[in-house]
Amino acid sequence: MDAYNCPKGHNSQDSDYCSECGAKIQAAPASSAAEDAGPFSGSSGSSGSSSRSAVEHCPSCGAPRDTPGIAFCEICGWDFANGPATGAVPAAPPETEAAPASEADSGPDSTVGLAPPQFPGWSVTVSVDALLTGSGSPQPPSDVVPQTLALAKPVTLIGRRSDVRAIYPEIPLQFDDAVSHRHALLQIDANGGLLLRDIGAANGTRLNGREIEPMVDHPVHDGDQITLGYWSRIAVKAVS
Repeated sequence: MDAYNCPKGHNSQDSDYCSECGAKIQAAPASSAAEDAGPFSGSSGSSGSSSRSAVEHCPSCGAPRDTPGIAFCEICGWDFANGPATGAVPAAPPETEAAPASEADSGPDSTVGLAPPQFPGWSVTVSVDALLTGSGSPQPPSDVVPQTLALAKPVTLIGRRSDVRAIYPEIPLQFDDAVSHRHALLQIDANGGLLLRDIGAANGTRLNGREIEPMVDHPVHDGDQITLGYWSRIAVKAVS
């Protein structure tokens, strides 16, 4: 027979009032509560929903949704409520193994064996530009050496590293406190072109001196200049 939890600690055989002391029964049967708790419940018998809740990931790029309730993915701009944001990059389809060429594909009009089209690669040079310093900005550091980085991934994060939040940008700008941890993205599209997206940075992003609209992809070309923070400059170069 099921035992019911008495508020005074007795195991009552009656479901309405304790068979030991007469106190009104409020809790569910002990056996039912144990079954409802399931294998993931805590030792206190609570539902343990906080321990069961999995970290939510962006369905577009797979980045973790660090802050519950945040509207957009901080990496690719995915709108968690309504689907992809403007210009959001969908997740790449899985690679499939190409079928072997048949004899019928080897005729004079066949394209089998032709090399795929070649697109330019991209690199950036990161530097401190003292001329960008505003009236309210601190003095720029004088010991930062310009650094050239190849864009080796389809999506490259620009920002400041945070060990606490596990944010490690491919283009780190640790020397500029006005740069957000997740500030902007450089993305290589299917045709090899380069796109810049501000992902809601507090201080904005400028392309060739003009502030760009956040969460929108803007084409970037060889020789373009990206400026952000107090005095950070990123020069873009197409590499053949």
